[in-house]
Amino acid sequence: MDLLKQLESKMQTLLQQRNQLKEELDALKAAGSAEDQERQSLRARLEEAQAANIALEKDREATREQVAAILRALEALG
Repeated sequence: MDLLKQLESKMQTLLQQRNQLKEELDALKAAGSAEDQERQSLRARLEEAQAANIALEKDREATREQVAAILRALEALG
C-alpha cells in the first residue's frame, strides 16, 4: 500500500511539473509572437524609410538636372 501511495505522489508531482512546463512553454510562445510582431513592424518601417530615401535621391537628382539646365540657359543668354 505504501508503494502505491508513493507512485501516486510521484505521478501527481510529474503532472504538476508537466502543467508548469506547459504554462512556461505557452508564455515563451506568446513572448516570441510579440517579438515577431515587433520585428515585422520594424522591418516595415525600415522599408518605408528606404523607399522615402530612394524618392528623395531621385528628387535631388531631378533638381540637379533642372539647375544644370537653368545654368546652361543662362550661359547661352550671357
